[in-house]
Amino acid sequence: MRRHHRRKRSNWRCAPPGAHDPPCQRQYQCAGNARGTPSQHANSHPPVKPTYVFSAAVAVLCSLLVLEGCSYSRVAPRPRDAGTARAPYAIDPTPHRAQEGVYHSVGRGETLWRICKTYDVSLQEVAELNSITDASQIKTGDRIFIPGARQTRAVDLAARVWQKAPVSIQQSRGRFIWPVQGKIVGRYGVYQGLKYDGIDIQAPLGTAVKAADAGTVAFAKAMPGYGNIIIIKHQDQYSTVYAHNQQNLAQEGSWVQQGAVIARLGNSHNPASAPTLHFQIRRYNKARNPLFYLKEAASP
Repeated sequence: MRRHHRRKRSNWRCAPPGAHDPPCQRQYQCAGNARGTPSQHANSHPPVKPTYVFSAAVAVLCSLLVLEGCSYSRVAPRPRDAGTARAPYAIDPTPHRAQEGVYHSVGRGETLWRICKTYDVSLQEVAELNSITDASQIKTGDRIFIPGARQTRAVDLAARVWQKAPVSIQQSRGRFIWPVQGKIVGRYGVYQGLKYDGIDIQAPLGTAVKAADAGTVAFAKAMPGYGNIIIIKHQDQYSTVYAHNQQNLAQEGSWVQQGAVIARLGNSHNPASAPTLHFQIRRYNKARNPLFYLKEAASP
């Protein structure tokens, strides 16, 4: 008896035309169908019925796997404005920003060491934020800004932790020279809830700006909030920032000696303001108080 072998129909279905067209126009083979282009497969089958939802899902997965092997060209990123660029360091978008914290009013018998231990904050950070170079200089009634704190705390003068030897305030006076001579019109610290990462030195327009220490120029372009800015990378993970320049003279990648003229002082961040140099000293990319690192012979 002659048997008729009936060809078994496949339940596989290709996706509708255009749904998963590969970026390359090569022929490929879907599971259960003859070789051909996506449009040929779509025209050879009727619309997918609800009973074939699972099969359609498998077909979609098949198409995605095939597409993965196709070559394609990536979309080129949108070029930035040639006049401005992002610094290679995570420098804040503006020289001043909101700072969370509270002001602690110094009580009788309290020391800077005890206050910092009560709030579990770094004595060095508190000293620099409040420009305290000598811990013994604080007195009853002084207001000290405590970064990161959300509410004031009472200092327990009888706590055993006070028996430990207090940490002294570290200063590296003379580590850097003054980049320009002039009047300090803005200081490092927190004022009216805003944190200032550097100092502002006012001087005549076009005054020579000098490198505070020898190093490599890591950045020399314009930057929103800073105008023309130069960043120099130094030894021991230090870096210095010179902003608001009228003109940058040093080139990126160049080595400069301490005292070399790298820019001309200006007001490129705001032409309506007085010419000033915004100067920062950073270590491990964290802003530090420049007055703790510059020579004693400060600007007037």
